[in-house]
Amino acid sequence: MGLTLNEIYKIVTDKAGFKGRMRLAVRTGVSRTKAEEMADTPEIIAKFKKEADEILGQDIDKFLRGGK
Repeated sequence: MGLTLNEIYKIVTDKAGFKGRMRLAVRTGVSRTKAEEMADTPEIIAKFKKEADEILGQDIDKFLRGGK
């Protein structure tokens, strides 16, 4: 479970480092460990993508599997 959320965490960590990962955790209220256990619901994915977009300053969709 949480495959997409885990992938978002990985991308943010790769692109913005540990500080970016921590910002994502603070902004979403979900730790990386908890994200791995959560279901990938459309609402949660949208929240994570929105915050990741702002942290990275670009659309994260192009980095996700099957991205544009």
